[in-house]
Amino acid sequence: MKHTAFAAIAAVMATAIPATAQDLTEITVLTPLPRHTAWYPLIVGEALGYFDEEGISVTLVDGGDLPSTAFLENGQVDMASLDPSEVVLANERGFDFDVVYEVMHGAVEGIFVLEDNPATSLTDLSGTTIGIVGESDRGLLLAALGHAGLSESDVTIAVLGESAPLLANSLATGQVSGLVGAISDFVAITSQGITTKNLLPSEMSETPANNFAVRADAIGGDRDDVMQGFLNAWAKSGYAGLVDIDVTRAMAMEADPENWINEELGTIFLTAAQGLHRPDAEIFGDLRTDVWAGVIAEMAAVGMIAGEVAPDALLNRAYVDNANQFDRAEIEAEVAAWKAANM
Repeated sequence: MKHTAFAAIAAVMATAIPATAQDLTEITVLTPLPRHTAWYPLIVGEALGYFDEEGISVTLVDGGDLPSTAFLENGQVDMASLDPSEVVLANERGFDFDVVYEVMHGAVEGIFVLEDNPATSLTDLSGTTIGIVGESDRGLLLAALGHAGLSESDVTIAVLGESAPLLANSLATGQVSGLVGAISDFVAITSQGITTKNLLPSEMSETPANNFAVRADAIGGDRDDVMQGFLNAWAKSGYAGLVDIDVTRAMAMEADPENWINEELGTIFLTAAQGLHRPDAEIFGDLRTDVWAGVIAEMAAVGMIAGEVAPDALLNRAYVDNANQFDRAEIEAEVAAWKAANM
């Protein structure tokens, strides 16, 4: 009798105990950043145990100086974070990658001018000098100029580097009329007391960034459940991170302290990141065919690719719909419980 009772108690306890590290299946994901405020869904998901619940442990891989696509091509990672141009160019080279989740539903870059600058579009910057943080920002500027009916010959482009004081001073003194950079550069400028506005053309602001892509031949394979579980947890975490900014901030401050030396700037960064991860509608990671069609057409128009490719050849909804089958009220309650226990 005692043995039977003990077995019953043990069975109940086993269901209540979260998976141990030995029970978890590793998924390798290439991302541009480590556990970072800009990637708060990972931080939130680990804090709330969503990846554990899916039986997943997440190992991030740093691409270093190698092309991100190389890691998928060689099978070194299960999933890689790629920008649309990387996916399209890989397709043109004959590599069959599928985008399965749009991580960020907006451009991570901007064209920043002083808030009191009377310019309302890039057209107003014709004939001026525009700064870029690095050469990787030149393509974005040229595309944006094209949207405004301008070309490279209509402006002077100056490469400024990443120094926050230099970037801010270049704007404040009028050495450049605008600055092309990422959200981190926007925060760097703000840290110097400079207030800006963004003149990136609206049609470019919806460009998806850091999309999760996999090898097409991996879908339906023996790692299918692992990839689905990862995206299930990521989508839940994306929503959880929007529920209460105070909770998300507390989680991010613990996991990513170096970006929270100045809490005000950290909050600006987090708020900007939330805007990027928030989907246009209700579907986290939604694959927006019309937006991708616009990106592909633009790449073809400027000669980046020889001919256009159908978005359906690049996008695959194998996982995203199931990843959104979560109970929002339940997540809100879990966020509140974490707050009560930790804050």
